[in-house]
Amino acid sequence: MPELPEVETIANQLRKHYEGRQIIEVVAWPARIYKNVNPTEFQETVSGKKLENISRYGKFMIWKAEDVYPVFHLGMSGIFIGDRNKSHYPQHIHISFTFENGKELFFQDVRKFSKVWLYKQYPNFTDVGEDVLSEKFALNKFKKLLNLRSISIKNLLMDQTMMAGIGNIYASEILFDARIHPDRKSSELNNAEIHRMYRSVKKILTQAIDRFGTTYTAYLTVEGTPGENQNFLRVYQRDGQECVNCQTLIKKYTLNSRSTFYCPKCQK
Repeated sequence: MPELPEVETIANQLRKHYEGRQIIEVVAWPARIYKNVNPTEFQETVSGKKLENISRYGKFMIWKAEDVYPVFHLGMSGIFIGDRNKSHYPQHIHISFTFENGKELFFQDVRKFSKVWLYKQYPNFTDVGEDVLSEKFALNKFKKLLNLRSISIKNLLMDQTMMAGIGNIYASEILFDARIHPDRKSSELNNAEIHRMYRSVKKILTQAIDRFGTTYTAYLTVEGTPGENQNFLRVYQRDGQECVNCQTLIKKYTLNSRSTFYCPKCQK
């Protein structure tokens, strides 16, 4: 599912092609993705607005369209795509936007787990933790979060109420990079381990953004191309393959109903 790097990649490309443009027409087809607005209200309210700004918070994308704020959570398979002909699943397009310069934009979701809201002011993410790439997510903040609950460090990394943006793919990659076993209790990490993991959070997510995200199943960039980060993953979906560091075979097991990958030697 799209995590922080995929959402940021999409946001970056939307800024490049659409930010500052007038939305001439919106067509919103009925689907279960709408949360506090129905399709008719969405298309009537957003049509004619100028897309002034696009921002991201965790896995949420926030548009500022003059006096309204469309908010998108991409769920498991939601994407924006600029060329309908590059969509692999055009039958699952739920919203189309036409801009003043003739450019179009389509929102599609094959599995329909994405969410769309419409607010009259910038949303207050009171139930979501700090964005892990924001300046506010400092090392001291990270240390405090680790000590709030004594649960597996992988589950804590993925808990969006604690910190926002990390999902299953990047949790496995971060822990491998920091040489920490996924089952370790968050409150039991020493200072050196906490420093390593904090650096790994920033490093792994930033690298993934630079590589346009990770493509599994439906994810594509706005330009209709797959991400590149799947070519650089070191543990995720590599069970039974040799560790890139020590040649030990990567292991896979289930943690909190999610597939988890690690190296038994590097992550003791």
